[in-house]
Amino acid sequence: MEESKGMKVIFSYENKSCAIRVLNPKESVKYTLDKIKEESMNNPDKLWHLPEMDNGGNRIRYYLGRMISEGKSEILKEKNSNGEEQSLFDYNVTEGDKLIIIKRPIAGGRSIKL
Repeated sequence: MEESKGMKVIFSYENKSCAIRVLNPKESVKYTLDKIKEESMNNPDKLWHLPEMDNGGNRIRYYLGRMISEGKSEILKEKNSNGEEQSLFDYNVTEGDKLIIIKRPIAGGRSIKL
Protein backbone atom coordinates (compact mmCIF):
# COMPACT_ATOMS: atom_id res chain seq x y z
CA MET A 1 0.00 0.00 0.00
CA GLU A 2 1.38 3.41 -0.99
CA GLU A 3 1.78 5.96 1.78
CA SER A 4 -0.36 9.09 1.37
CA LYS A 5 1.66 12.19 0.62
CA GLY A 6 1.23 15.47 2.42
CA MET A 7 -0.92 16.10 5.44
CA LYS A 8 -4.61 16.40 6.14
CA VAL A 9 -5.71 19.84 7.34
CA ILE A 10 -9.23 20.88 8.35
CA PHE A 11 -10.30 24.06 6.51
CA SER A 12 -13.39 25.97 7.65
CA TYR A 13 -15.34 28.65 5.85
CA GLU A 14 -18.59 30.08 7.16
CA ASN A 15 -20.51 27.08 8.56
CA LYS A 16 -18.72 24.27 6.74
CA SER A 17 -15.48 22.40 7.47
CA CYS A 18 -13.69 20.05 5.08
CA ALA A 19 -10.61 17.88 5.51
CA ILE A 20 -8.24 18.56 2.62
CA ARG A 21 -4.95 16.79 1.98
CA VAL A 22 -2.22 19.36 1.38
CA LEU A 23 0.27 17.50 -0.80
CA ASN A 24 3.20 19.83 -0.17
CA PRO A 25 3.04 21.93 3.02
CA LYS A 26 6.22 23.72 1.85
CA GLU A 27 4.35 25.32 -1.09
CA SER A 28 3.53 28.98 -0.49
CA VAL A 29 0.43 30.04 1.46
CA LYS A 30 -0.72 31.80 -1.74
CA TYR A 31 -0.34 28.59 -3.79
CA THR A 32 -2.24 26.56 -1.16
CA LEU A 33 -5.08 29.11 -1.07
CA ASP A 34 -5.19 29.29 -4.89
CA LYS A 35 -5.51 25.47 -5.04
CA ILE A 36 -8.37 25.56 -2.50
CA LYS A 37 -10.15 28.27 -4.52
CA GLU A 38 -9.66 26.25 -7.73
CA GLU A 39 -11.01 23.05 -6.11
CA SER A 40 -13.96 25.01 -4.65
CA MET A 41 -14.79 26.39 -8.08
CA ASN A 42 -14.78 22.85 -9.53
CA ASN A 43 -16.65 21.28 -6.58
CA PRO A 44 -18.80 23.98 -4.89
CA ASP A 45 -21.26 21.36 -3.61
CA LYS A 46 -18.50 19.39 -1.84
CA LEU A 47 -16.43 22.35 -0.68
CA TRP A 48 -17.51 26.00 -0.64
CA HIS A 49 -18.77 28.71 -2.95
CA LEU A 50 -15.96 31.30 -2.92
CA PRO A 51 -17.13 34.09 -5.21
CA GLU A 52 -14.74 36.64 -6.71
CA MET A 53 -17.22 39.52 -6.11
CA ASP A 54 -19.69 40.33 -3.33
CA ASN A 55 -23.29 41.47 -3.86
CA GLY A 56 -22.16 45.11 -3.96
CA GLY A 57 -19.74 44.48 -6.83
CA ASN A 58 -16.61 44.65 -4.65
CA ARG A 59 -13.82 42.18 -5.29
CA ILE A 60 -13.27 39.63 -2.53
CA ARG A 61 -9.84 38.60 -1.26
CA TYR A 62 -9.43 35.40 0.71
CA TYR A 63 -6.82 34.63 3.34
CA LEU A 64 -5.86 31.57 5.34
CA GLY A 65 -5.91 32.01 9.06
CA ARG A 66 -6.21 30.17 12.33
CA MET A 67 -7.84 30.77 15.66
CA ILE A 68 -5.33 31.83 18.29
CA SER A 69 -7.80 32.29 21.15
CA GLU A 70 -11.55 32.45 21.61
CA GLY A 71 -12.88 34.82 18.94
CA LYS A 72 -9.40 35.92 17.81
CA SER A 73 -7.89 34.86 14.51
CA GLU A 74 -4.46 35.27 12.95
CA ILE A 75 -3.99 35.65 9.20
CA LEU A 76 -1.20 33.53 7.75
CA LYS A 77 0.68 36.16 5.78
CA GLU A 78 1.82 35.21 2.28
CA LYS A 79 5.23 36.86 2.78
CA ASN A 80 7.37 37.58 5.80
CA SER A 81 8.99 40.93 6.62
CA ASN A 82 11.91 40.07 4.30
CA GLY A 83 9.52 39.52 1.37
CA GLU A 84 10.06 35.73 1.42
CA GLU A 85 7.05 33.56 0.59
CA GLN A 86 5.65 31.74 3.60
CA SER A 87 4.22 28.21 3.66
CA LEU A 88 2.08 26.14 6.03
CA PHE A 89 5.37 24.50 7.04
CA ASP A 90 6.76 27.94 8.05
CA TYR A 91 3.69 28.42 10.28
CA ASN A 92 4.23 24.98 11.89
CA VAL A 93 0.89 23.71 10.58
CA THR A 94 0.75 19.96 11.19
CA GLU A 95 -1.53 17.00 10.42
CA GLY A 96 -5.07 17.61 11.70
CA ASP A 97 -4.63 21.34 12.38
CA LYS A 98 -7.65 23.58 11.76
CA LEU A 99 -7.34 26.59 9.48
CA ILE A 100 -10.00 29.08 8.48
CA ILE A 101 -10.67 30.79 5.18
CA ILE A 102 -11.17 34.49 5.85
CA LYS A 103 -13.13 36.65 3.41
CA ARG A 104 -12.34 40.36 3.03
CA PRO A 105 -14.14 42.53 0.48
CA ILE A 106 -11.89 45.06 -1.23
CA ALA A 107 -13.73 48.35 -1.39
CA GLY A 108 -13.82 49.70 -4.95
CA GLY A 109 -11.59 52.68 -4.39
CA ARG A 110 -12.06 55.07 -7.29
CA SER A 111 -9.13 57.26 -8.14
CA ILE A 112 -9.78 60.98 -8.29
CA LYS A 113 -7.55 63.29 -10.27
CA LEU A 114 -6.86 66.60 -8.56
